[in-house]
Amino acid sequence: METPNYAIGQAVFVRTDVPDYAEESVPFRDLAEMVDICSKPRPNLILEKIVVFSMVNSEPVALTLGFISSSKGSRPGNLEAVEG
Repeated sequence: METPNYAIGQAVFVRTDVPDYAEESVPFRDLAEMVDICSKPRPNLILEKIVVFSMVNSEPVALTLGFISSSKGSRPGNLEAVEG
């Protein structure tokens, strides 16, 4: 199977080094590249979702795989214990 010259998807990471919600997207051209991107540790980034693009009957289609992060939107120094 040939590797396409265009991205077939992207891995979207949440930045943990900024106080506001910020995303960083990393495109990939095949599934092997996706695995490589998603399996390597990335300082200050947490994997949020993977989006895979396709064309079905000349219509764009996307599959999104989302992940939940317990530290999304929080800085480690600003955490507080809440008693319930």
